[in-house]
Amino acid sequence: MIKNAGSNPDREDSFIIPDIMMDAMKHLNFWMLFFVLFIISRALWGYVNEGGALSFLIKANGIPEQPIFIIISTCVLYICFLILLSMEAEQGIWYILKLTMETYTVIWICRNTGFCYTGMFFMILADQARKPLDRWNRNLTIIIIGLCYFLTESRILSIWLPIVSLDDCLLYYTNSYAGIIKSLINMGQLLNTFLFISYMIALVRIQRSENARIRVLNEQLKDANIKLEEYSKESALMAQTQERNRLAREIHDTIGHSLTGIVTGIEACIVLFDKDSELVKKQLNAIAEVARRGMEDVRRSVRALKPDGLEKLPLDLAIENMIDEMGRSTGINLTYDCSVTLRNVFGEDEEEAVFRTVQEGITNSIRHGKPENIHISVSRKDSRLKITVKDDGVGCMEPKKGFGLTHMEERINMLGGSVYYDGTDGFLLEAEIPIRWGTEVNKADD
Repeated sequence: MIKNAGSNPDREDSFIIPDIMMDAMKHLNFWMLFFVLFIISRALWGYVNEGGALSFLIKANGIPEQPIFIIISTCVLYICFLILLSMEAEQGIWYILKLTMETYTVIWICRNTGFCYTGMFFMILADQARKPLDRWNRNLTIIIIGLCYFLTESRILSIWLPIVSLDDCLLYYTNSYAGIIKSLINMGQLLNTFLFISYMIALVRIQRSENARIRVLNEQLKDANIKLEEYSKESALMAQTQERNRLAREIHDTIGHSLTGIVTGIEACIVLFDKDSELVKKQLNAIAEVARRGMEDVRRSVRALKPDGLEKLPLDLAIENMIDEMGRSTGINLTYDCSVTLRNVFGEDEEEAVFRTVQEGITNSIRHGKPENIHISVSRKDSRLKITVKDDGVGCMEPKKGFGLTHMEERINMLGGSVYYDGTDGFLLEAEIPIRWGTEVNKADD
């Protein structure tokens, strides 16, 4: 369909020069038409007023229309032509209709001037040159405009459209004036042609600049895609590594913790087997409970969820339950002292870090220290939560970080915390974790 193009506020700055040239062509063609119409009208009025109308009609190829009608009709046609140029049409039937109307209007304007000035055809070509036409529409435009320009410039159309030529009107003027008039018209045609050629050169340069910019953007986009692919691969590998480490920590914290309790409990059963069968039975029941709990933790680890104890219980009860089960299964005396509120005040990442730190501290003491007593305490130090696990086992002068301590440190470091351990007197594990304390968190002693 056809629509009014109007002024486009988003037009690229690169089209300023072609726009200026197009406006110059519009003004030039208007004044050239005005000049030619003035020359023709002045000659016709002169022949009538001076009594030479009969001799003029004998020499002319047709009967001229009234000068005032020629002037008014040409002005109306030129205004219609400018309106058509300001309209845009989608490719197809609407584009062909617009092109046909523009061509028809220009032919009639040229007829009124005796086919002595045909510069408006260049304006049609200039207007269509900046539009993104397909090959068929572009070729159609060139063929139609080229054919019409040839027919009007060669005055072949005067066979079917009787006209009064400019040469007939110039007979009214002296030879010197007639020569000047022809020179001025030729200069106007040359200037119009020069503006059209300059317009096309500007469009070609703009197109080349756009193509170069597009090539640069394509290269940048290609580089960006390559970097994005590399980043995607690195991110995938990093995610895989993080997931493997997370699953490794989960497996260590669940299976390792449970197996430590089972092994220690069975060793105690072996010692008590010949002394107290009832105590052995209680010990085995506790071991069975730890094994069942370990199986649940394994299932939870496979599902990549948080610790099973934290799924069913709040943090404080989960820690107490874990300590109680470990004490009953191993026969080791575990004491627990907590001076802060742990329930419903931490984020999930913080709760898991606290639970796993206590769990790993107990598991590490039982596995390596062979203690009789283990003391666990949780307290607040400024805005940090302090976790202490101390046993009376054999200790270690130069503790070496195994899998459990390494991943416990990783988990706490991700929260911005720190870990300290010492094996000179039994084994001491201290961890401090910065906590996003809520207003409801208060010391139990306050």
